[in-house]
Amino acid sequence: MTTTHGKHGKIDLRRAMRLYVIPDRTVGAPLRLEEQARQALAGGATALQLRDKEAGGGELFAEARQMLCLCRELGVPLFVNDRLDIALACGADGVHLGQSDLPVAEARRLAPRPFIIGASARTPEDAERAVRDGADYLGVGAVFPTGSKEDAQVIGLDGIRAITRAAAVPVVAIGGVSLDNLGEVMACGADGVAVISAAVRGDIPTNMKRLREELK
Repeated sequence: MTTTHGKHGKIDLRRAMRLYVIPDRTVGAPLRLEEQARQALAGGATALQLRDKEAGGGELFAEARQMLCLCRELGVPLFVNDRLDIALACGADGVHLGQSDLPVAEARRLAPRPFIIGASARTPEDAERAVRDGADYLGVGAVFPTGSKEDAQVIGLDGIRAITRAAAVPVVAIGGVSLDNLGEVMACGADGVAVISAAVRGDIPTNMKRLREELK
């Protein structure tokens, strides 16, 4: 599946989901989000997501603009977590919506394609509803327990497998994905993985090299 971006032509979403990196101000400290993004992109990230629960609207917009400039240099899509308004205002490629965020159908009404909408899903029913409402890709998990979201419901490898079999759009696995389990996750049919700690904790260039090698 592809969608069109006015500046960079078509975005191959299945390819973009391959190594989807989410910088984090706590996990990636002391590096700022912008520097984490810079190093992740240099290391081969195929998509980035701006997720910063602590930032107010103005700060988040500034972060988004900085990250977008980095992404544009390499033709890599940028998605903003939760905040459709920030994603649209900064010119990002899309937004990722959780199940407690703005409903996908309303976001799609406000942001017609080629703007990309990603949606979180834990069950095949969640996935079918999100796609019906206009989602272009699914973030599926948590696959394993994760420190970045303590209240995340773990669905395991069987949960990923069930959704990938039913999904008509690209699927990215998220939640506790690491070098140790990445192969198992991909074997379930996911198009790629969304990673925080596995990418930005510690030495980002080394992390990215190892992730790319495991994804070959």
